Amino acid sequence: MTWTPLDPDVSAFLDAYDTGDAPALFADPFLALDPARAVAVTPAQLTAALPARRTMFDRAGVGALSRTDARQQRLDDHYLLVNADWSAPRAGTDPLHLTSTLLLRRENGGFQILVYLNHTDLTTALSAG
Repeated sequence: MTWTPLDPDVSAFLDAYDTGDAPALFADPFLALDPARAVAVTPAQLTAALPARRTMFDRAGVGALSRTDARQQRLDDHYLLVNADWSAPRAGTDPLHLTSTLLLRRENGGFQILVYLNHTDLTTALSAG
């Protein structure tokens, strides 16, 4: 399997993710992974955690994230991987770059995020600034 450019429906899904409708796009529960942990999370828990994440970014001088690249890999008719890169300006240092991989399931004409893999340890990345 190879990575390919995003199909229009996948691109529209990521656009919705980027514009702040993220919790509604996740399965209940979904698996959240990063270099330090793996945990099952509900969309309600994600919604509750987002303000603290924004506060953590603000304290580190990190501005708004914007997607810089994305690609997909279809696994079968129902599942696909999406790998995406985001960047945000950071006061006094280099921009913050984040990469994530999402496992999506096609369901009822749309997608749901089943697994969210953040390839960056945010605590380390934010303290490195």
